[in-house]
Amino acid sequence: MADEVLSGENPELQLLVARGLFPLPPQQLLSLQVALARGSDAEVAEAAEQSLLQVDPKIAANVVAEETASEVISYFASRPSHPVILEAILRKRSVAYELLEVLAGNLPPDLQEILLLRQDAIVGHPEILERLEENPQLSPYASRRIAEYREHLLPREAKKGPAEPTLPAEVQEAGDGDVVSAVLEARELPAEGELDESTGLSEAQIRTLTIPVRMKLTRGASRTLRNILIKDKNPMVARAVLYGNALLDSEIEQITNSRAVVEQVLEVIGQSRQWTRKYSIVHALVRNPRTPIGLAVRLASRLAVRDLRLLQRDHNVAHAVRSTAARLCRIKRN
Repeated sequence: MADEVLSGENPELQLLVARGLFPLPPQQLLSLQVALARGSDAEVAEAAEQSLLQVDPKIAANVVAEETASEVISYFASRPSHPVILEAILRKRSVAYELLEVLAGNLPPDLQEILLLRQDAIVGHPEILERLEENPQLSPYASRRIAEYREHLLPREAKKGPAEPTLPAEVQEAGDGDVVSAVLEARELPAEGELDESTGLSEAQIRTLTIPVRMKLTRGASRTLRNILIKDKNPMVARAVLYGNALLDSEIEQITNSRAVVEQVLEVIGQSRQWTRKYSIVHALVRNPRTPIGLAVRLASRLAVRDLRLLQRDHNVAHAVRSTAARLCRIKRN
C-alpha cells in the first residue's frame, strides 16, 4: 500500500491520503502524510501539510510514542507542535539527543521539566543544557536543575588520553575514555555481589564508580547491569536505567516487587501509562511499602476485590493504603 501511494502512479490516491480521507490506521496514515509533505508534488505536499496541522494531538502523540521511523518524529519536532506531541517526543527513549537539543531552545516551562528528567540524554549530550539555557522561557526551576546537574552530574573535566582496549566492545561503544578508565580502575578493587559480564565488574565495584560514570553505564546496559543500577541509592542513576533502556514488562514487574529500589523509581513507573496498563505491575506498586503513599492510594482503585481484601490486612503497607483498600472493598462488593 505504501509503495503504491508513494510511487505517484495514482495521483487521486495520493491526494486522498494526503488529505487524510483514505481509511488507514493512524500510524500508517501519518507516516505516509509526512512522506508526501516532503515530496516533490506541490499540490500533494500542501494537502498533506494542511492535514497534518489539523490532526488530533492525542492521535499524533500516540503515533510518535509507537513510531520507530525518525522521519515522523523529526517532522513534528521541526514544526510548532501541540505540547502533547512534544511531550511524547521528549519521553521517547530512542529520540536522537541532537533532536532534544534543538527542542530545548523553545520548550515552555512544563516541558522543560520533562526534558530535565532525561538524565541519560543530558549525560550523553550535555549540549542540551546549553541550548536550554538559551531558551527565553527558561523557568527558575529549570535554571536551578541545570546548576545542580553541572555540579553533581556532569564531570568538570574529562580525563585525557585513550584507555587500553581491554573491555568488551559494547562497553567501549557505550562509554568514552573516562568511563573505560574508571571501569578498569574499579576492577582492581575487591569483587563482591552479582557480577556483570559486560563490564567485568561486581555489584560492589560498580558502587565505587562516580555518579557520571554510573549514569553513562545505564544507557544500553545489559540486563545484569540494569538489575544492579536500578537499585542504586542515587535516584538520578536509578531513574536513568528506566529512561535509557527498552525494559520488558517482566523487568518492570520485578522492579516494582523489589524493596531495594528508591521510591523515585517506583514513582516514574507508576506515572507511566504504558507500564501501568499491566495489572500485575499496578498490584506490585500498591503492595510495595516503598511506593509513595499518594501513588499507592491512587492506584489501589484499580485492584480487584480479592486483592483489596488481602491488602487491607497487609501491615507492611501504610495505614492510608490499608484504609483505602478497606473502603474500596466495601464499595466494590456492593
